[in-house]
Amino acid sequence: MKLAIKQEKLSRFFKKHHIEGLPFAASFNEFSAPDLGDPHDHPFDFITHILSGGYVERIYLINEFGDVTINDVERKPGTSHYVKASDIHQVIALPTGHCITLMMPQSKHTRATCFYRFIEGKAYFRFWNKRKFIPVNK
Repeated sequence: MKLAIKQEKLSRFFKKHHIEGLPFAASFNEFSAPDLGDPHDHPFDFITHILSGGYVERIYLINEFGDVTINDVERKPGTSHYVKASDIHQVIALPTGHCITLMMPQSKHTRATCFYRFIEGKAYFRFWNKRKFIPVNK
């Protein structure tokens, strides 16, 4: 088996290192600053293993009326977490200033990634390739 690493730079502060040649998909994700953009979801379910540094994740829960509840959770090195494609979140703090995770997809692409904004307690979203935010109707 021959392994290769392909780097994908998503921002100045976030890089993915795709591991090619494994019998499964995986990438190392490297964070050097919190995610200052809009909260987001993902196109697939995945497990993330926190290898170093850790982070504080803000999780947004939207009820059937579009109301939002926010929970902040510290993710420490040595822990693993299952993230559903529909989970809305963002990394809001890096306690050590740097974090490396191993991300392993658990499903095929099931949805388009969306970004979210929360205005006066209500949720709005846009697809990753669109500009306009629209109300979340659940």
